[in-house]
Amino acid sequence: MKVCIIGAGMGGLAASIALQQDGHETVVYERVSDLRPIGAAISVWCNGIKVLAKLGLLKEVERVSGRMDMMSYRKWDSGEVYCDFSLLPLYEEVKQRAYPIARSELQKMLLDANAPAPIHLQKRAVSYSTSEDVAYSDFVVIADGTHSKLRDQVTKTEIQRDYVGYVNWNGPIEMKEFEGLISKDNWTQFVGEGKRVSLMPMSATHYYFFFDVPLPLSSAPKNPEEYRSTLTKHFGHWHPAVQRLIEQLDPFKVARVEIHDTKTLPTLIDLESGRALLIGDAAHATCPDLGQGGCQAFEDAFVLQQLFREHRISPASATKPDVETLRAVLRDFQDQRGQRTAELVLRARKRSGVTHQLGDPQETLDWYEELKTEDGTGIMSGMVKTILGAPAQL
Repeated sequence: MKVCIIGAGMGGLAASIALQQDGHETVVYERVSDLRPIGAAISVWCNGIKVLAKLGLLKEVERVSGRMDMMSYRKWDSGEVYCDFSLLPLYEEVKQRAYPIARSELQKMLLDANAPAPIHLQKRAVSYSTSEDVAYSDFVVIADGTHSKLRDQVTKTEIQRDYVGYVNWNGPIEMKEFEGLISKDNWTQFVGEGKRVSLMPMSATHYYFFFDVPLPLSSAPKNPEEYRSTLTKHFGHWHPAVQRLIEQLDPFKVARVEIHDTKTLPTLIDLESGRALLIGDAAHATCPDLGQGGCQAFEDAFVLQQLFREHRISPASATKPDVETLRAVLRDFQDQRGQRTAELVLRARKRSGVTHQLGDPQETLDWYEELKTEDGTGIMSGMVKTILGAPAQL
C-alpha cells in the first residue's frame, strides 16, 4: 500500500520508517526548502525512546544523547537546593532510560532511517481529495505540525492555536562553562517569580538550556541581537550560574518560541474519506511542560503501524484494503490516541499555569514550598503515570 505523509518532522518521519518496516511504500512531502530543526534539543522520555527502539534507533540514540541520571530544583536567587534526586528508580520501573538529544542529531538519524523513501521538499499541501480515477496514494498521514494546513479539513471546523502565556528561549551551551556549578548528569532547574531556567545534558559535552518568562503575546524582541539584553532584564538578579549562562550563550544559536497549544480536536480522523488522519502537533499540539510533544508523535506512528498489522493491511496481499477496512483502522486510531493525547495536552497546560504563575499566584508559591519537601517520589509518580499510559505493545 502506498502511503502519503505530509510533513517531514519527527512524527512524519517516524510514521514513514514504521510503515516501511512492514514493506509499505511511503512518500513524504514537506513545505520547507531546507530541513533544519527548530530548537536546540528535545527531551525524549522513556515512552518515546521505546518507540525509537522499535524503529531500530536505540543504539544511535544512546551514542549521541546526554546522560540524565539526576534531577534538581533550585531557588532562583540563592541557588538553594529545593530537591535533588536520582531518576534511576523511574528508569528501572518503566524499564527504559530517557535521553535528551540534539534535534539535529535526532533529525539526522530519522532521515537516514527513512532512506530510500523519497522526501519532496518545497511541496505545500493545501488539501486532499479522493478520486476513483486517479490514485496517488492509498492513505494520507497528516503530520504537518502545529500550523497544519490540513487539520481543518479533517476536523470539518476551524482550529485556532492558543497562546499558553509564556516565551521560551532555548539553545546549546558547553558544559565546561559550568564546572563546579552544575553536575554533568543532572537536569537542573532554577525556579522563582513564575520564571524558569533549565540546564539539561543533551550530549557528553553540551547542555540544552532554556529560559521561560510569562509575557504578553508578541511583546518579546525577535532580533537575536536583543536576546542577551532581554534575558538580562528578566534574569539579571538571578543566581550566578544563570548570569554565566546569559553571558556565554550565543544568541544566534538561540531559538525564541512563543508557546502555543491547541484545544482538544473533535476528531483526529477523516471517516468520510476513510483514508486520512492527523498525527503529532497537527493532531495535539501541546506546551512542552510534560516533555511529551515528540513522544506522542512517536506513539502515534507506532500505533498506526500496529493497527495496519492488526487489520492485516500488508503489501503481500494480492489486493489493496477496501475503504471499510481503512475506516476500521481510523476508528481504532481515534479510540487509542484521542483520549490519551487530549489528557496530556490538558495536563501540560495545567502544569504550565502553575510553573509560570499564569493562574492563581498562590498555587505557584505553594508549589515552590512543596519542592522543598520533595524527595522525587511525587514528581516521578506523575512521570510513571504518563510513561506507562503508552500503547500496551511498548
